[in-house]
Amino acid sequence: VISFLAAVLHKKGTREDIENNMPEFLLRSMKKEPLCSTAKKMFLIVAPLSVLYNWKDELDTWGYFRVTVLHGNRKDNELIRVKQRKCEIALTTYETLRLCLDELNSLQWSAVIVDEAHRIKNPKARVTEVMKALKCNVRIGLTGTILQNNMKELWCVMDWAVPGLLGSRTYFKKQFSDPVEHGQRHTATKRELATGRKAMQRLAKKMSGWFLRRTKTLIKDQLPKKEDRMVYCSLTDFQKAVYQTVLETEDVTLILQSSEPCTCRSGRKRRNCCYKTNSHGETVKTLYLSYLTVLQKIANHVALLQAASTSKQQETLIKRICDQVFSRFPDFVQKSKDAAFETLSDPKYSGKMKVLQQLLNHCRKNRDKVLLFSFSTKLLDVLQQYCMASGLDYRRLDGSTKSEERLKIVKEFNSTQDVNICLVSTMAGGLGLNFVGANVVVLFDPTWNPANDLQAIDRTQTHCRRERDAEPISSAPRLQNGSENAVPYPWWCCVTGASISCWRCEICRIQDVLE
Repeated sequence: VISFLAAVLHKKGTREDIENNMPEFLLRSMKKEPLCSTAKKMFLIVAPLSVLYNWKDELDTWGYFRVTVLHGNRKDNELIRVKQRKCEIALTTYETLRLCLDELNSLQWSAVIVDEAHRIKNPKARVTEVMKALKCNVRIGLTGTILQNNMKELWCVMDWAVPGLLGSRTYFKKQFSDPVEHGQRHTATKRELATGRKAMQRLAKKMSGWFLRRTKTLIKDQLPKKEDRMVYCSLTDFQKAVYQTVLETEDVTLILQSSEPCTCRSGRKRRNCCYKTNSHGETVKTLYLSYLTVLQKIANHVALLQAASTSKQQETLIKRICDQVFSRFPDFVQKSKDAAFETLSDPKYSGKMKVLQQLLNHCRKNRDKVLLFSFSTKLLDVLQQYCMASGLDYRRLDGSTKSEERLKIVKEFNSTQDVNICLVSTMAGGLGLNFVGANVVVLFDPTWNPANDLQAIDRTQTHCRRERDAEPISSAPRLQNGSENAVPYPWWCCVTGASISCWRCEICRIQDVLE
């Protein structure tokens, strides 16, 4: 993108470009007048807040552009500069674009460039409506995952970039989406397979002039070698006891027996007859994912089970489970209340923490720099307390980190040798940030969408510095114990081509019921 902008704006890195990018007061002190006060061409870049200032930093590093950031308290002042065409590139966020749509539509943009364009995947979403309402003839979208769930998302993004290219949504579904998806079913006939292949070929041909795909294979000779490992972690004795206690609850028994014939001999399954709900009026269907989440929390760290949940329904369920489970472990409850710091940071409450402790000790001896990703911010709290208890010099980046602070944290981690670990939220830090100083990535817990984990792993490999190119990037993305990851990881490994050597868990039985 920066090369494209430099070419279109005729940037050559000459003295003229340097002076044209200097503030007016500095030029006057040098007794020189600005060469060009108004920009002939203006470009708008829309990016997530998490990478907004990273864009600014990269543009300043690799080019001589007059850049302004439309965000925060100075948004109105910067908008005046943009209207006066005193900048060449305006950076803004999706939210600011929504708020200032009318003002931005009053300007003539040479092109709009959208980072993480896969956000424009739902035609009914507000973000899609705003992006389509933005007036600009040239639209460029950047994304590493244009297709996350289904082909309808592809249509939505392409219909924003090139309106009408793939026809209406109904036409696209009939001509492309349905034939391809039917051909991908494991029960597909030979005719459906052939029809699906032809539809995909037609779609690729139709998009070829507008869809530019570039993979890492083009620069694989410039990237360091990546070692990808799956680390299996056993549950601690305490975790096993809590885990087993949950499996013995009335609700889990109801779930496991829900596919059996009903005791009333009606011939129907229990969940469709006399056992539709538990004693609290919650349906078996509602309990499935709730208990899957509960078991996932226990397998990551027992203390997560006591954390407050987002929904009232889930919070009520968790409280009921805690009352049942922790009535057998009063010592743990008391320790959590009296000394939460020591309790949470103690590896004996988590098998993963025990393995992580050994891994971090090894990395510290080798002077490795580690990115530690977690999907849960509550789990990040636990990891943070462990780092504090162990005396590790760390940084943390999650959704609550201010945009200006994010770039500062990344720079500190990359440039400071003493800071050897960075705790990162998978969703907040897995996109667009350049952690070029790291050579080890650890994914503590998986996400349901493998694209998020892959993005997190690529924070180091894709952006590795030249001076570190000879060093391998070690990725240990799958710290799992064969329990809570029963559902996410077979899918993850199927997508990435990784292999699973063993897979054993109690939750498999619940998954059988789900199917």
